[in-house]
Amino acid sequence: MTTKTRFWIALIIGSLCWVICAYALSRIGNGAGDFNWQLRSAHELLAGRDPYRYPPGPYNIPYPLPTVMLAIPLVWLTNFIAGGMFFGVSSGVLAWLILSKGEPWQLLLFLSWPFFYALLYAQWAPLVLCLYFTPSFMPMLLMKPQIALPLALIQRPNWLGIGLTLVIGIASLVIYPSWPWIWLGQISSYQGMIPPLLVLPLGPLMLLGLLRYRDRKAWLLLLMATMPQRVLYDQLALFVIAGNRREMLILIFCSWISLPALLIFGGWINLPGGWQLWILLTLYLPALVIFLAPKMAGRIKQWKSKLEN
Repeated sequence: MTTKTRFWIALIIGSLCWVICAYALSRIGNGAGDFNWQLRSAHELLAGRDPYRYPPGPYNIPYPLPTVMLAIPLVWLTNFIAGGMFFGVSSGVLAWLILSKGEPWQLLLFLSWPFFYALLYAQWAPLVLCLYFTPSFMPMLLMKPQIALPLALIQRPNWLGIGLTLVIGIASLVIYPSWPWIWLGQISSYQGMIPPLLVLPLGPLMLLGLLRYRDRKAWLLLLMATMPQRVLYDQLALFVIAGNRREMLILIFCSWISLPALLIFGGWINLPGGWQLWILLTLYLPALVIFLAPKMAGRIKQWKSKLEN
């Protein structure tokens, strides 16, 4: 695939995501979605006020200051347009990296329920996932640390990623020297899923991924299972576990199973067994099974060979 072709495909995907996300945000009436905090804080910062002066709440969790710096160029836009642009650019960059450094069939992850859920609320998941394809996105550690950390730990850092992280981190401290301590003091009201690894009885099964411990995907799966997270967008990185088109399609199909359940039972909190169990059943366990399938198939083949001999 030529560079020009990759560019146009990424541009089309990014533009479509921008338009659809902006439309969804306008219809839902949620401003810029998850990007609301960044826009409001950018306005406060530009006006010389404290961006952390608003009390946090269960659904108003403050972000690290570097995310505010990213939002400054978009403050002149209407909120839902800005949120759509942020999500569209993030999706376009992810598509470009998939085509440049991954496999074209990995674009299928844009059809998953976690991606569509992220689109509805202009979430950060697509931009953070870029870190899987290049360590140059190491600054994501400063913006969405609990989701970026598993991706960062399986990467071999490069000087560009390290340099950008240092520059952005230092710049944020120059702008607001005490923001890390204020931010840490305000995230206690965060309401998310406890680490999936601790969700009984299925969570500890994620440790089985270490049967293929030489594969960095084993560590991605396990590290993601140790992080507190929210549904459904924070699990988008699980789709890189797929090793081919068929496995990706299986993961995508499983991801959508929770949608009819949500419609039938009336939301996440009403799901039988708890929504944490559904995240494991429809996302983590399918990823684990697909990841271990080649190893198990090899073992079965060895056993058959021994029996025949």
